[in-house]
Amino acid sequence: MITDITPLLGKIHNCDCLEFMKQLPDKCVDLVLTDPPYGIGFDGENVSMSCGMRKDGSQRVYNKWSAPKAKGYERKEWDSEPPKQEIFDEIFRVSKKQIIWGGNYFDLPQSGGWLVWDKGVVMPTLSKCELAWTGFMGHIEIIHYLWAGFLKAKPEEREHPTQKPVEVIGWAAGFAPDGIVFDPFMGSGTTAVVCERLGRKWFGCELEPKYCEIANKRIEAERNQLKLPF
Repeated sequence: MITDITPLLGKIHNCDCLEFMKQLPDKCVDLVLTDPPYGIGFDGENVSMSCGMRKDGSQRVYNKWSAPKAKGYERKEWDSEPPKQEIFDEIFRVSKKQIIWGGNYFDLPQSGGWLVWDKGVVMPTLSKCELAWTGFMGHIEIIHYLWAGFLKAKPEEREHPTQKPVEVIGWAAGFAPDGIVFDPFMGSGTTAVVCERLGRKWFGCELEPKYCEIANKRIEAERNQLKLPF
Protein backbone atom coordinates (compact mmCIF):
# COMPACT_ATOMS: atom_id res chain seq x y z
CA MET A 1 0.00 0.00 0.00
CA ILE A 2 1.28 3.47 -0.92
CA THR A 3 1.27 5.80 2.09
CA ASP A 4 2.56 8.98 0.43
CA ILE A 5 1.16 9.91 -2.99
CA THR A 6 3.45 12.93 -3.44
CA PRO A 7 5.86 11.07 -5.79
CA LEU A 8 2.89 10.13 -8.00
CA LEU A 9 1.82 13.71 -8.68
CA GLY A 10 2.23 15.40 -12.03
CA LYS A 11 2.58 12.09 -13.85
CA ILE A 12 0.54 9.77 -16.06
CA HIS A 13 1.15 6.20 -14.98
CA ASN A 14 1.06 3.66 -17.81
CA CYS A 15 -0.77 0.86 -16.02
CA ASP A 16 -4.10 -0.75 -15.25
CA CYS A 17 -6.07 1.77 -13.18
CA LEU A 18 -7.73 -0.87 -11.00
CA GLU A 19 -4.47 -2.37 -9.83
CA PHE A 20 -3.04 1.13 -9.37
CA MET A 21 -5.96 2.34 -7.26
CA LYS A 22 -5.79 -0.73 -5.03
CA GLN A 23 -2.41 0.58 -3.84
CA LEU A 24 -3.74 4.05 -2.92
CA PRO A 25 -4.86 5.07 0.58
CA ASP A 26 -8.50 5.84 1.36
CA LYS A 27 -9.67 9.36 0.43
CA CYS A 28 -6.19 10.38 -0.72
CA VAL A 29 -7.43 12.55 -3.60
CA ASP A 30 -9.88 15.41 -3.42
CA LEU A 31 -11.49 14.84 -6.81
CA VAL A 32 -11.72 12.11 -9.41
CA LEU A 33 -12.45 13.84 -12.70
CA THR A 34 -12.68 11.24 -15.44
CA ASP A 35 -14.25 10.17 -18.71
CA PRO A 36 -14.31 6.35 -18.70
CA PRO A 37 -15.15 4.19 -21.72
CA TYR A 38 -18.94 4.19 -21.94
CA GLY A 39 -19.12 0.63 -23.26
CA ILE A 40 -21.18 1.74 -26.27
CA GLY A 41 -18.85 0.23 -28.85
CA PHE A 42 -17.53 3.49 -30.27
CA ASP A 43 -14.71 1.48 -31.83
CA GLY A 44 -17.06 -1.06 -33.38
CA GLU A 45 -19.72 -1.41 -36.04
CA ASN A 46 -23.11 0.29 -36.33
CA VAL A 47 -25.20 -2.44 -34.69
CA SER A 48 -27.34 -2.75 -31.59
CA MET A 49 -25.88 -4.69 -28.71
CA SER A 50 -26.97 -5.84 -25.29
CA CYS A 51 -24.76 -4.70 -22.41
CA GLY A 52 -26.25 -6.48 -19.42
CA MET A 53 -28.80 -5.48 -16.85
CA ARG A 54 -29.29 -2.34 -14.80
CA LYS A 55 -29.88 -2.53 -11.07
CA ASP A 56 -33.62 -2.08 -11.64
CA GLY A 57 -33.70 -5.19 -13.84
CA SER A 58 -34.09 -3.39 -17.18
CA GLN A 59 -31.88 -4.24 -20.12
CA ARG A 60 -29.08 -2.00 -21.35
CA VAL A 61 -29.05 -1.78 -25.14
CA TYR A 62 -26.59 0.54 -26.84
CA ASN A 63 -25.82 1.35 -30.44
CA LYS A 64 -22.29 0.67 -31.63
CA TRP A 65 -21.02 3.35 -33.96
CA SER A 66 -18.04 3.21 -36.27
CA ALA A 67 -15.07 5.17 -34.96
CA PRO A 68 -14.09 8.32 -36.88
CA LYS A 69 -11.61 7.72 -39.66
CA ALA A 70 -9.27 10.45 -38.50
CA LYS A 71 -5.52 10.59 -38.68
CA GLY A 72 -3.84 8.73 -35.85
CA TYR A 73 -6.92 6.85 -34.59
CA GLU A 74 -6.65 3.10 -34.23
CA ARG A 75 -9.48 0.62 -33.98
CA LYS A 76 -9.14 -1.05 -30.59
CA GLU A 77 -11.63 -2.83 -28.37
CA TRP A 78 -11.28 -0.30 -25.56
CA ASP A 79 -14.97 0.64 -25.68
CA SER A 80 -16.50 -2.81 -26.00
CA GLU A 81 -17.84 -2.75 -22.43
CA PRO A 82 -18.12 -0.33 -19.51
CA PRO A 83 -15.59 -0.48 -16.64
CA LYS A 84 -16.04 -3.15 -14.01
CA GLN A 85 -18.01 -2.17 -10.95
CA GLU A 86 -14.87 -2.82 -8.90
CA ILE A 87 -13.24 0.15 -10.64
CA PHE A 88 -16.03 2.48 -9.53
CA ASP A 89 -15.82 1.02 -6.01
CA GLU A 90 -12.14 1.95 -5.92
CA ILE A 91 -12.85 5.43 -7.32
CA PHE A 92 -15.23 6.09 -4.43
CA ARG A 93 -12.79 4.65 -1.91
CA VAL A 94 -9.78 6.76 -2.92
CA SER A 95 -11.59 10.08 -3.58
CA LYS A 96 -13.61 12.59 -1.61
CA LYS A 97 -15.59 13.91 -4.59
CA GLN A 98 -16.24 12.61 -8.09
CA ILE A 99 -17.19 13.91 -11.53
CA ILE A 100 -17.73 10.97 -13.88
CA TRP A 101 -18.61 11.65 -17.51
CA GLY A 102 -21.01 9.16 -19.02
CA GLY A 103 -22.48 8.50 -15.59
CA ASN A 104 -25.84 7.70 -17.17
CA TYR A 105 -24.28 4.56 -18.70
CA PHE A 106 -23.01 3.17 -15.40
CA ASP A 107 -24.55 1.73 -12.24
CA LEU A 108 -23.76 4.67 -9.96
CA PRO A 109 -25.64 5.85 -6.88
CA GLN A 110 -28.58 8.16 -7.46
CA SER A 111 -27.51 11.78 -7.70
CA GLY A 112 -29.33 15.09 -7.89
CA GLY A 113 -26.23 16.76 -9.32
CA TRP A 114 -25.44 16.47 -13.03
CA LEU A 115 -23.32 18.40 -15.49
CA VAL A 116 -24.69 18.59 -19.03
CA TRP A 117 -22.62 19.32 -22.11
CA ASP A 118 -24.98 20.53 -24.85
CA LYS A 119 -23.08 19.95 -28.10
CA GLY A 120 -25.53 21.75 -30.35
CA VAL A 121 -25.61 18.66 -32.57
CA VAL A 122 -28.31 18.23 -35.20
CA MET A 123 -27.00 15.04 -36.85
CA PRO A 124 -29.16 12.02 -35.89
CA THR A 125 -26.12 9.72 -35.53
CA LEU A 126 -24.43 11.85 -32.86
CA SER A 127 -25.46 12.44 -29.27
CA LYS A 128 -26.91 15.90 -28.63
CA CYS A 129 -25.44 16.07 -25.16
CA GLU A 130 -23.28 14.20 -22.67
CA LEU A 131 -23.86 13.88 -18.94
CA ALA A 132 -21.45 13.87 -16.04
CA TRP A 133 -22.51 12.31 -12.74
CA THR A 134 -21.41 14.15 -9.61
CA GLY A 135 -21.50 12.94 -6.05
CA PHE A 136 -21.62 16.34 -4.40
CA MET A 137 -23.93 18.68 -6.31
CA GLY A 138 -27.65 19.08 -5.79
CA HIS A 139 -28.55 20.74 -9.06
CA ILE A 140 -27.97 20.62 -12.82
CA GLU A 141 -25.53 22.82 -14.72
CA ILE A 142 -25.38 23.12 -18.52
CA ILE A 143 -22.61 24.25 -20.85
CA HIS A 144 -23.38 24.98 -24.50
CA TYR A 145 -20.24 24.20 -26.48
CA LEU A 146 -20.22 23.23 -30.14
CA TRP A 147 -18.10 20.14 -30.86
CA ALA A 148 -19.43 18.04 -33.71
CA GLY A 149 -17.26 16.92 -36.59
CA PHE A 150 -15.86 20.01 -38.29
CA LEU A 151 -18.08 22.34 -36.26
CA LYS A 152 -16.09 23.47 -33.24
CA ALA A 153 -16.33 26.44 -30.92
CA LYS A 154 -12.55 26.76 -30.97
CA PRO A 155 -9.86 24.93 -32.97
CA GLU A 156 -8.43 22.03 -30.99
CA GLU A 157 -6.62 18.98 -32.33
CA ARG A 158 -8.35 15.72 -31.44
CA GLU A 159 -5.85 13.02 -30.52
CA HIS A 160 -8.39 10.51 -29.19
CA PRO A 161 -11.77 9.50 -30.69
CA THR A 162 -13.69 10.41 -27.52
CA GLN A 163 -11.56 13.38 -26.45
CA LYS A 164 -13.47 16.21 -24.78
CA PRO A 165 -12.60 19.89 -25.24
CA VAL A 166 -10.30 21.49 -22.67
CA GLU A 167 -12.97 24.14 -22.07
CA VAL A 168 -15.60 21.53 -21.16
CA ILE A 169 -13.34 19.63 -18.74
CA GLY A 170 -12.12 22.91 -17.26
CA TRP A 171 -15.73 24.03 -16.77
CA ALA A 172 -16.48 20.76 -14.95
CA ALA A 173 -13.41 21.09 -12.72
CA GLY A 174 -14.64 24.51 -11.63
CA PHE A 175 -17.50 22.95 -9.66
CA ALA A 176 -15.11 21.16 -7.29
CA PRO A 177 -12.92 22.86 -4.67
CA ASP A 178 -9.15 23.01 -5.06
CA GLY A 179 -7.13 19.93 -4.21
CA ILE A 180 -5.50 16.90 -5.79
CA VAL A 181 -7.20 15.61 -8.94
CA PHE A 182 -6.94 12.01 -10.15
CA ASP A 183 -8.05 10.64 -13.52
CA PRO A 184 -7.91 6.84 -13.88
CA PHE A 185 -8.76 7.08 -17.62
CA MET A 186 -6.44 9.82 -18.87
CA GLY A 187 -6.69 9.06 -22.59
CA SER A 188 -5.00 11.92 -24.41
CA GLY A 189 -4.47 13.85 -21.17
CA THR A 190 -7.14 16.56 -21.21
CA THR A 191 -7.69 16.38 -17.43
CA ALA A 192 -3.96 16.86 -16.87
CA VAL A 193 -3.85 19.81 -19.29
CA VAL A 194 -6.76 21.44 -17.46
CA CYS A 195 -5.07 20.94 -14.08
CA GLU A 196 -1.81 22.42 -15.37
CA ARG A 197 -3.73 25.42 -16.65
CA LEU A 198 -5.59 25.85 -13.35
CA GLY A 199 -2.51 25.26 -11.21
CA ARG A 200 -3.98 22.19 -9.54
CA LYS A 201 -2.05 19.10 -8.45
CA TRP A 202 -2.93 15.99 -10.42
CA PHE A 203 -1.98 12.45 -11.45
CA GLY A 204 -3.59 9.69 -13.46
CA CYS A 205 -3.47 6.37 -15.30
CA GLU A 206 -3.63 5.36 -18.95
CA LEU A 207 -3.31 1.77 -20.13
CA GLU A 208 -2.48 2.45 -23.79
CA PRO A 209 1.20 3.49 -24.30
CA LYS A 210 0.35 5.47 -27.43
CA TYR A 211 -2.03 7.74 -25.55
CA CYS A 212 0.44 8.12 -22.67
CA GLU A 213 2.92 9.47 -25.19
CA ILE A 214 0.35 11.83 -26.72
CA ALA A 215 -0.78 13.03 -23.29
CA ASN A 216 2.76 13.68 -22.10
CA LYS A 217 3.45 15.78 -25.19
CA ARG A 218 0.32 17.84 -24.56
CA ILE A 219 1.28 18.31 -20.91
CA GLU A 220 4.82 19.39 -21.80
CA ALA A 221 3.47 21.85 -24.33
CA GLU A 222 1.12 23.29 -21.71
CA ARG A 223 3.94 23.62 -19.18
CA ASN A 224 6.18 25.33 -21.72
CA GLN A 225 3.35 27.70 -22.59
CA LEU A 226 2.95 28.60 -18.93
CA LYS A 227 6.66 29.39 -18.70
CA LEU A 228 6.49 32.01 -21.44
CA PRO A 229 6.95 35.59 -20.19
CA PHE A 230 3.92 37.88 -20.27
